[in-house]
Amino acid sequence: MPTFQFDSASYAVEEGVTSVNIRVLRNGPTGTAAAVDITSEDGTAKQKGDYTFLVGHLSFAAGETEKTFQVLINDDSYAEGFEFATLILQHPENGTLGTQSTAMLQITDDAPETTSNPIDDGRTFVGTHYHDFLYRQADESGEDFWTQQIESCGASAGCVQSRRADVSTAFFLSIEFQQTGYLVIRAHKAGFGNLKSNPRYAVFLSDQRLISDGVVVGAAGWEQKLVENRRRYLEEFVVRSEFLAQFPQGQLAGDYVDKLFQNAGVVPSQSERDAAITAYGSGDTAGRAAALRSVVEAGSVFNRLYNDAFVLMQYYGYLRRNPDDVPDNNFSGYDFWLAKLNHFTQPGEDARNEAVALARVRRAEMVRAFIESLEYRQRFFGAAGGNQEGAVESGNQGP
Repeated sequence: MPTFQFDSASYAVEEGVTSVNIRVLRNGPTGTAAAVDITSEDGTAKQKGDYTFLVGHLSFAAGETEKTFQVLINDDSYAEGFEFATLILQHPENGTLGTQSTAMLQITDDAPETTSNPIDDGRTFVGTHYHDFLYRQADESGEDFWTQQIESCGASAGCVQSRRADVSTAFFLSIEFQQTGYLVIRAHKAGFGNLKSNPRYAVFLSDQRLISDGVVVGAAGWEQKLVENRRRYLEEFVVRSEFLAQFPQGQLAGDYVDKLFQNAGVVPSQSERDAAITAYGSGDTAGRAAALRSVVEAGSVFNRLYNDAFVLMQYYGYLRRNPDDVPDNNFSGYDFWLAKLNHFTQPGEDARNEAVALARVRRAEMVRAFIESLEYRQRFFGAAGGNQEGAVESGNQGP
């Protein structure tokens, strides 16, 4: 039986807006497909400030013997010395865990530590957004472009404040996020209902990685890569046990499609419903996945779930937690911001139009409030210490 294990007992990296490559090996027979889950567990290094929480599903095709992936490392100004987190392999499929099923992620301080908040630096701000919203290391051209949008303000504090908010918003509005992270949120809400707790932070990150793996918008072949990733993701999604419990095999096309729209809180147009039913076909895995895609890409669903997803991503992206985690312990902050964004949403707006979506967020001043919140800024610098749970505000105060 094949075994899964890391290729090293430890991986060392100096802090910064950077990444470290990790390899997982499959040893033994490789004639069939196999898979293993990977996650991280905080030690002295914390996923909010020191590195990006690692959670994913590694699928090995027949004959494939290794997978390489990145652990994203963040920069801060805390003098912390040596820190560590644990990388863990678990839940093997068609295999078992090898002797090196855990490994240590070792992070050392950069020297010297700055005396100001590193997130105030334009390039650090942009690079961190690639980690927080796109779940990958920045590509050089993209990082340069967005950094210049901020640095072109020169010494104008008002311009810098406005540009930082717009650049931050642009990551949510980007094609890459809309077709990866936002698609994941829509799929979960169509599948399991538009609940505040759906999807949870770890589930979202794991699924986003499945779609975004290897996708860099603008790179050669990115569009086809995204199409294939989305297809595989949705086909895997519709055979999950929790999905089958809601949508059993053999369900009539109309019943299947109507429940997806209902879960999303939408009464579709006739053309949207017809398109999804046509995509369903015979109701095999490919058809069920195609119908789900048709539903979540419908304009009515995109617009109905837009504000909910935007607020959810303020917590997942900036604060790196569920909305009801410490220090909130409830959804009051989430409710506050969703009500505010809804208030600034004008009737008939189509958020698929980037200019319309940007104007809405500017009116609500939501992004500026989060990137200037104490909780966000103390991820990187502050007297209270960036890793102290409950030491920062929850970001649910008005700007």
